[in-house]
Amino acid sequence: MRFENLLGTESKTERQNRHEPPVDPHAAAGDCGAPHGRPMRGKLELSVKITLTDESQIGRSALFLASTTGAAEERLLKDQIEDFGWKAVATEVGGLAGELPQKITRAVVGAALNGKIVIKVSNEMHALMHAALEAMNGFMAMGMLEASIGVKIAIVRNRTWLAVAVVGDTAYHAVAHHERCGLGVMHL
Repeated sequence: MRFENLLGTESKTERQNRHEPPVDPHAAAGDCGAPHGRPMRGKLELSVKITLTDESQIGRSALFLASTTGAAEERLLKDQIEDFGWKAVATEVGGLAGELPQKITRAVVGAALNGKIVIKVSNEMHALMHAALEAMNGFMAMGMLEASIGVKIAIVRNRTWLAVAVVGDTAYHAVAHHERCGLGVMHL
């Protein structure tokens, strides 16, 4: 499988070959002039094709993996990454921002060791922790102590690079909830 099958999507041509009507993005996303908080009608499916031409572009694959929203999508993308000869794992963490440093450290280290992304040697653990710190610094500001946070963390590694991507939601209040992301990439 290739990245063009990313997230279980298909091309317009494949959809037309099955004689399905094209997706109307305005119908899926709802009326642009609708009041805030209005639920979406239906679902929005995005077709994405990505071509990675260099090992240093590993962060893109980690961001896509962290962006998956279901187990089947996650497995499909991890299989594609692993077919390319890279290693990948994902985990999820949630709670209040003030509690997250300890939770994230345990989740990142546990997922990376259990998924055989890194081994317990100083250069690999150092790269993992610095990439995770960089990703979290990009994800949230330090003053967000009472914000509620839910994140998916993806770790992808190839021969020379390790990437940690964080994609999730933050909110001080349920009506102010919105998405954020962060990325950290370190050379091994």
